[in-house]
Amino acid sequence: MSDQKLLEFEHLIQINDPQRPDIAFISRAQLWGGLVFRARYPDRFNPSLECHIEAEHTSGFTRVIRVGDTVMHDEVNLIGLSTINTRLSAGTDNLQAESITRIEEPEPGALFVRFVYRRDSLARTDEANYDDMLKSAYLQMDRDAIRLLREWFANGWDPGQPWQ
Repeated sequence: MSDQKLLEFEHLIQINDPQRPDIAFISRAQLWGGLVFRARYPDRFNPSLECHIEAEHTSGFTRVIRVGDTVMHDEVNLIGLSTINTRLSAGTDNLQAESITRIEEPEPGALFVRFVYRRDSLARTDEANYDDMLKSAYLQMDRDAIRLLREWFANGWDPGQPWQ
């Protein structure tokens, strides 16, 4: 990370809750497939993005994301069947950013997803509200992504199959 102020933020979303039989059970394989799909195709979750895979490698891929006039190059590493580590490549407007998406399973079937964000702060000395807005945006994006995955799974979507 660079010398400027660092924003660090994490949150946890519960996927399966044994106390809530009204919430459809999602298997670890489904969840992993859905999270990898989100990493490969973030534009399916946020229509303001354009994304394409630039290169594949043994442990993941590089992607290019365009938001308006801004172009970002990310290195995405898939670790085991539990962690997705994404780093903004050097040279992208000198911004340093990393995100970690990790499946946690404290007991069999009890799935959670931990989202961790580390990045250069957008706030200047007295403008912490930018970071607060960014934290809120990350939280909402992740909640929306899990909601979409739940809907797709309920409609029979299989992340191992081509997108229809």
